[in-house]
Amino acid sequence: MLRSFPRFCLLPVFFGLAACSQTAEPAEMPPAPAVGSALYRVTFEATWSAATHANFPAGAHFSAPIGASHRADALLFRPGQLASLGIKDMAERGNNTALRAEISALQSSGAAFRLLEGRYFNSPGSASDTIRLDAAHPRLSLVTMIAPSPDWFAALEDENLLEATGQWVAQRRVPARAYDAGTDSGPTFTAPDQPTRPAGVVAPLLLPPATGSAPDGPPLGTWLLERIK
Repeated sequence: MLRSFPRFCLLPVFFGLAACSQTAEPAEMPPAPAVGSALYRVTFEATWSAATHANFPAGAHFSAPIGASHRADALLFRPGQLASLGIKDMAERGNNTALRAEISALQSSGAAFRLLEGRYFNSPGSASDTIRLDAAHPRLSLVTMIAPSPDWFAALEDENLLEATGQWVAQRRVPARAYDAGTDSGPTFTAPDQPTRPAGVVAPLLLPPATGSAPDGPPLGTWLLERIK
């Protein structure tokens, strides 16, 4: 003989299964917010002087800084590799024509976003300009000739301003690194032209300090990067 159970006895089982079904479904996550572009003020604060480095030349200055916001695969130069014509002309004569064309080609390919080209300035001294970056081009590279010099330049090298959290850096100070372009063998700031044949590779430049025992001396200055929009 079949016995019937009261309907209310099945209710806890039904609701228990329903609860398990609800908790088993993964919660839908809201889409991550898109990262917008960012506008930065870039200031090169040059501290290179007779008080910081030996053999400080008369008329010391930096050529018009030039560079771009770009992807990780769009570097203006690579230490240990030959300098491009644009880097050579910038480092030897402060001439940005060829480098400007190289950056334009990177922009056309989508590897670079925006160009920055400032004005020359004396050292010690400073110069500022602005540049826009976006999520696809969050890195910034800039170069400027150390003048007078054979083929020496200062650089901001592949600086990533988009943090892993998806937030733009509010402010950052980066020491200006000095490089030898490997295209002129002059040993001093005012040495006559001595083309390097065959050309060498771009390499860090070690300038002796005016005082102290540090082998590479203090930096030539600081790149100040400030997000303004």
